[in-house]
Amino acid sequence: MLQPKKHIQSHSFKKNISYFQFCIRAVGTPVALFILTIFLYLEHMQEDKGKEFLPLVSKPWFFMTLVTRFFAALLLLAMFLVILILPAIICGQLTWFIVVGILYYPILGFLLYRFFLYQKKIRKRIVKRIVVDDKGVHYERADGTMDEVLYSNLKEYSFSDQYDVGVSPRNKQYMLKVNDGSRIADVDFDGMDAGYYYYFTNLRALRRKYIQGIVYFRPDLRINPFVFDVYYINPVDFTFDWKTYWATLLKVGGVLVLLTLGGAFLLYKLVS
Repeated sequence: MLQPKKHIQSHSFKKNISYFQFCIRAVGTPVALFILTIFLYLEHMQEDKGKEFLPLVSKPWFFMTLVTRFFAALLLLAMFLVILILPAIICGQLTWFIVVGILYYPILGFLLYRFFLYQKKIRKRIVKRIVVDDKGVHYERADGTMDEVLYSNLKEYSFSDQYDVGVSPRNKQYMLKVNDGSRIADVDFDGMDAGYYYYFTNLRALRRKYIQGIVYFRPDLRINPFVFDVYYINPVDFTFDWKTYWATLLKVGGVLVLLTLGGAFLLYKLVS
């Protein structure tokens, strides 16, 4: 009597195992196919973003470049002439002019020599071209070298309350700040380093393109919302928010007009 019972129990146990394996396969196969489909879809979307994210190249405005260079050269020439005749203006007598000139003009010549050497040095490093693509931003310099801030090199901060991408003030302007590997880098789209050789007309578009690339290719990085506010960027389609820009400009202009009128009124009262 015991042997048939063991046989029945063994058969029932095998049946339960087979049923359990069938359930695992029935549930696991669709789940695995679903996960694989999602993975392939994400890979396809990432590839599509890379294809749709066309490179944006800086556009020089040659007329404005020539005008800027002309007035800069004119200003330097005027400053040079003023510095050159300064001893003659200060010294009323010929004797004092000769004494001062013996010391003044050699020092002036040495300083001008150092100035020209400095200009020659920085002109080799000036930016001729800026390209923003699906890899990052690339600065092509006059000496043939290339500086890059790539998306793949951007790192996260270890502090949870600190944004990975933000802005930092420099020369009364806000610079885009990122953690480029082991150093804090300012991605320059406004300063002399970005537009010294040519006057670029699309620096704002280049900045928006780079921020859009961070959102597309590095979604793990946390961007400070103030970045979109200070650069007037629509975070949905990354277009320039002209409405907010003009509203801010009109507010600032209105405050300046009120201050000017108030100052003029006070001056009128004091004079009268």
